Amino acid sequence: MVYVKKLDWEEWNVKHIKKHTVVVEEVEQVCHGKHVTRLGKKGRLLIIGPTQSGRMLVVILSPTAKKNVYYPVTARPADKQEIRDYKNESR
Repeated sequence: MVYVKKLDWEEWNVKHIKKHTVVVEEVEQVCHGKHVTRLGKKGRLLIIGPTQSGRMLVVILSPTAKKNVYYPVTARPADKQEIRDYKNESR
């Protein structure tokens, strides 16, 4: 699990995640809650975890110059394999 101190939001990424039917609060819940992490492309992190309501999401984060501060590139509902991975690894 990666420690996320803060997420760096701006108008673009807020609008972008909305296209995937995800809101800022859900991304914050996943990143600050129990999640599993994968290394993604371009040094990004892929975070898989549940919202407070139990909705499973995948969040793609890009590291910033500040320690433990990340830029949310995108977020979307997790697919079946990602949900299985979360369940297997979060035990």
